Amino acid sequence: MTERLTVKAFAERFRKEMVPLSGKISFYSAGLRLNEEDEKELIYDPVGSLPPMVRELLPDMSIVLVPHLEGTGEVTVVMDPPKSAVKEEAEDRIWQNETLIDNNVVLTFAVQGCDSGEYHYRLFRVIAAKVVERAAPKFWNEFEEILRDELKRRVHGEVDEESWKAKDELLAAATTPWRDSKMFRAYAKVATIDTLTLYLHGLCCDIDVEPGPRQMQSREMRKRLLWLHEKIGAPEGYVIFPEQKKA
Repeated sequence: MTERLTVKAFAERFRKEMVPLSGKISFYSAGLRLNEEDEKELIYDPVGSLPPMVRELLPDMSIVLVPHLEGTGEVTVVMDPPKSAVKEEAEDRIWQNETLIDNNVVLTFAVQGCDSGEYHYRLFRVIAAKVVERAAPKFWNEFEEILRDELKRRVHGEVDEESWKAKDELLAAATTPWRDSKMFRAYAKVATIDTLTLYLHGLCCDIDVEPGPRQMQSREMRKRLLWLHEKIGAPEGYVIFPEQKKA
């Protein structure tokens, strides 16, 4: 296919060819030579690892895999590497796009040259954000109490870069950062998304959290993950901690 289509036009043209995966999720790929193992790694494993509660909270969703994405305004699907990508840094490339078609959220991912772990992270972060937005606000009250306790104890670090920045700004601006405020709520939301992303990614794959000066201590991170495991759960046969495999 040499014709260039926007991600929305692309999804509209091929929506009848989408393969249903579960009640709310379908997928389609084009321009990629995916074998059975590739599809398992990119689609079936991450979707299969989603807890029932997460699936229930998600909107109708289509996952579309293509080689490349390009554009600064309307993003287009590109089968061949864009000329601009020859010297382009990886962080400057367009790796994903989200659009809405008849109440169906279409997530288009450029997977050519993208590490599967990075693709999984991007997918799970979108899913985590949807779940946090769509769950009843009171569902996260207990998790926010965990965050307040961390702030009171001046627990260092965070799960990921966005929550680190939000926490750093909160600590710099407030003498009692655990008090309810616009900044606390903004921090709590991104910290919840980052932690849920890690939780979903951990259910799907064996991942290592790289240590670093901004990384939260493992015992603190474990408290968050334990809460998510208790409240959100996991599909049968999936575990979040190594010791659960022996149970």
